[in-house]
Amino acid sequence: MTSTVPKQRYLPPKDAANFRLVLKLYEQRQYKKALKTTDLILKRFPEHGETLAMKGLILTFLDNKAEGHELIKLGLRNDLSSFICWHVYGLYYRSERNFEEAAKCYIHSLKYDPDNQNILRDLGLLQGQMRNWEGLITSRKAILRQKPSVRQNWTGLAVGYHMVKNYQQAEEILTKFENTLTTSPPKENAERFEHSELLLYKNKIIYESGDVKHALEDLDLSEDNVFDKLAVLEYRALYNLELGNSAEAVKEYRKLLNRNPDNKDYYFGLEKALGVTNDLDKRKELYLALSKQYKYSDVAKSIPLGFLTGDDFKFAVRNYLTGYLSRGVPSAFVNVKPLYSDEAKTKIIDEVVLEYLDTITPATNGVSNGTTNGVKNETPTTWLWVVYYLAQHYSKLDKADIALEYIEKAIAHTPTLVELHMTKAKILKRKGDLIAASDSMNAARELDLQDRFVNTKAAKYYLRANRNEEAIAVISLFTKNDTHPNGVPDLHEMQAFWFLNEQGDYFARVGKPGLALKRYHSVKKIFDDWWGDQFDFHQYCTRRGTMRSYVDLLRWEDTLYSNPYYIKAAESAIKVYLSLVDEPKAPKSAAVSLEGLSEEEKKKALKKLKRERAKENKKTAKENATEDAKDDDPLGRKFENSPNLLEDALAFWTPIANNPEKVDFTNWGEEIEKRKSKADEKIKESANSTSV
Repeated sequence: MTSTVPKQRYLPPKDAANFRLVLKLYEQRQYKKALKTTDLILKRFPEHGETLAMKGLILTFLDNKAEGHELIKLGLRNDLSSFICWHVYGLYYRSERNFEEAAKCYIHSLKYDPDNQNILRDLGLLQGQMRNWEGLITSRKAILRQKPSVRQNWTGLAVGYHMVKNYQQAEEILTKFENTLTTSPPKENAERFEHSELLLYKNKIIYESGDVKHALEDLDLSEDNVFDKLAVLEYRALYNLELGNSAEAVKEYRKLLNRNPDNKDYYFGLEKALGVTNDLDKRKELYLALSKQYKYSDVAKSIPLGFLTGDDFKFAVRNYLTGYLSRGVPSAFVNVKPLYSDEAKTKIIDEVVLEYLDTITPATNGVSNGTTNGVKNETPTTWLWVVYYLAQHYSKLDKADIALEYIEKAIAHTPTLVELHMTKAKILKRKGDLIAASDSMNAARELDLQDRFVNTKAAKYYLRANRNEEAIAVISLFTKNDTHPNGVPDLHEMQAFWFLNEQGDYFARVGKPGLALKRYHSVKKIFDDWWGDQFDFHQYCTRRGTMRSYVDLLRWEDTLYSNPYYIKAAESAIKVYLSLVDEPKAPKSAAVSLEGLSEEEKKKALKKLKRERAKENKKTAKENATEDAKDDDPLGRKFENSPNLLEDALAFWTPIANNPEKVDFTNWGEEIEKRKSKADEKIKESANSTSV
């Protein structure tokens, strides 16, 4: 029986030592030194598969991916039974974020070295990334059998069981690990913190299993070894509340409020613990007492506005608003804006603010004319903030003309206040006058040139008014502009979703679908990068012991593509793609007719067309800048002229369609499939007619 092992797998001692050095240098990221060492080996053994594969992998990290990929494949062909060659191929695919192919390579590698810890670990990380929890459990079991003394091997396995909702098994795994620590409890601070997080993670698993009583008992037992005392208080308050232990729950929620009287959840928890949620009188008494106890807390005063009605609401909202307006708090309207969903409360607010306005006038320098509603000696600016509030109030009610009257009065009173011009811009935008709105927002910007927020709003308003050059000029004031005269590349690098979406919408409106799609694809790339970036945390979190945060991260990543910015980019991109399918653009050669012209006239016409196109491209050079200085497609032609427009549109839709939290908007997936069906029918008809 002949051996299947390649002749050159086993190197002489000196070359074998060099190969081990290559592996060490690669792990230390000393790629150039590693490359030189591989060349030394390959001079004597040019067909050594493992060295070829390692050289290829190193080249991929030196930005020579094409040659590196070929060398990796050559190395694998020369030694198909080498676990190193398969592992290297898996590392290559992982660097390309092709996680499925990487996992296949690791599985092949394990056929030839089934107990290799590094490969098992890397495979487990990939399985976590792909949410293959059953596969992860298998990999983690194999790792744990070999190294049962390492904490992260236990917690990694527990996470697998937790994610498949096998809570009992997850709890048992962590309990077994705790039992191994009874003889030698953690002494170092880092180990104590990791142990604390482990205890809280186990408690979280018990609670999610539905056994709240057991979770409370476990929390009481582990409290002394837990550093996160706030989490203990929150968990205990919640558990007692769900178990009906009202007295204990009240005690815990009051402790929490003493720590943070601005957390709404604590107030709602206290309500439930006291059983006053459905008793209006007792609820009023509770918040009256809480507002006195926590007199600097806005939450204690604002929550009652949500459940009070009639005269009670009028009294409460008057005290609330007059307090803010007399102190000149710009956010007074924002604080009560949720109440505008109730028509009756909106009417009361209108009455209260107008009554308050009657008690103060600019003529009296903002001093109260008496004691109406208990208001006395208002500051000189009170009238201004009341008028400012009313402008926002009527804008919210879609009464733009009245809102404009109030905001103009306020601007005439204090023309240097930034918020007034911003509100005027918003009113004009709602009225539909986008040009005037952008001018007003820019006027606000010019009053405070150091305010980045107002600068951003001005750029956004310019884009919506189709004033792209002004928008870029304004936003570039707050960017580095090192690689380009304007700040568009920096905004790509900063992942400024608002700008990418808004400029994409602008390009779509003015008939530049390629540039529009380029911006939307930039948004998609950022989200794809976020999804890929979580890979680093699969190992980091288990190593550091932050398992509660890790589970929260996994659940957040699972809903990543339901982010409003991605939804907006996806919907806009799909619209552009479908419009390109429904109304294909005429080729550029059709832009000029040469029919009936002499040869000389044809040459002149073509030269003129060429000059016009060059001029257009030069004019839009600022618009077309991207995050990549070596961009070979500044106009987005590859997106606009893609042969697979519907497949490209589907790429935007798929992450949304597969999201567990389905987004409720027009089902663009069905629209794409309709057009795909039509395209398939046309292909069949064409094939049939050709055969006939």
